Amino acid sequence: MVQNFRPGVIERLGFGYVDVSRINNRIEYGIVSGYGNAEVWRNRPGQDLLAQARSGIMWLSGNDGDPPTPMALAIADMLAGHNLCEGILACLVRRSTTGRGGLVETSLIEALLDFQFEVLTTHLNDGRRPPRRSAYRNAHAYLAAPYGVYDTADGYLAIAMTNLPTLGKLLGLPGLEKISDPGDGFRNRDSIKQTIAHRLKEQSTEHWLEILNAADIWCSEVLDWPKLCAGEAFRQLDMVQTLRDEANVEILTTRLPLRLDGNVLKNERLAPKVGQHNAIIDKEFGL
Repeated sequence: MVQNFRPGVIERLGFGYVDVSRINNRIEYGIVSGYGNAEVWRNRPGQDLLAQARSGIMWLSGNDGDPPTPMALAIADMLAGHNLCEGILACLVRRSTTGRGGLVETSLIEALLDFQFEVLTTHLNDGRRPPRRSAYRNAHAYLAAPYGVYDTADGYLAIAMTNLPTLGKLLGLPGLEKISDPGDGFRNRDSIKQTIAHRLKEQSTEHWLEILNAADIWCSEVLDWPKLCAGEAFRQLDMVQTLRDEANVEILTTRLPLRLDGNVLKNERLAPKVGQHNAIIDKEFGL
């Protein structure tokens, strides 16, 4: 059983974990709340954007000097769902040996804090200094140049962690070739990235990919959805499935991102309508 009512609501309805486990002590009971055990936020709306606002994550995206920048996906909702699923699976394994059910709880805020574990750990062990976003093409508050996304003559190119002198040689930038102290990549992050950006705009994305890929530089073209979906890699992933209802309405959507025994998992059925299976369930339970 899984529920995500505001705290206290399910108990008033008589279906809290204590009530339900008295009926069946093997039940696995999952709860997603907004803020877990944070009592000061207990009665606040548990919504994705609001959880992002309280989590600190908005100060990692965007450039230095920009306002707090939310991630444009409902990441708290999705991550909390994944966390709950993992907890329920763990409890099911335990039940197979003990016969005992259990209570699994997570929250939007806990999911977001866990999501930030790498940079939050750095903050907690680095004098608790706030993260400083790059002022130019920020991609990670704690990583040095060239880490970022750059314009080319006809598109965009992402470059990850790369030795600056090596990159300077490949791009024809003598100033970067002379950098001997790796710390300069962070201290002079914005000016270095601007130098790289000016150079990359002189040629096409394909031109730079040929040079950088041949040297095994960590880089990638930045694809939009039309280009991604038209590519051979997307076809090979076989990520799209077609769902149909009784009226033969079709919806294209993504499949489950798992493979079992080498096979992708797909299903043609749309999600059921509210109450669609009530009669089947009533019959199964003899109601």
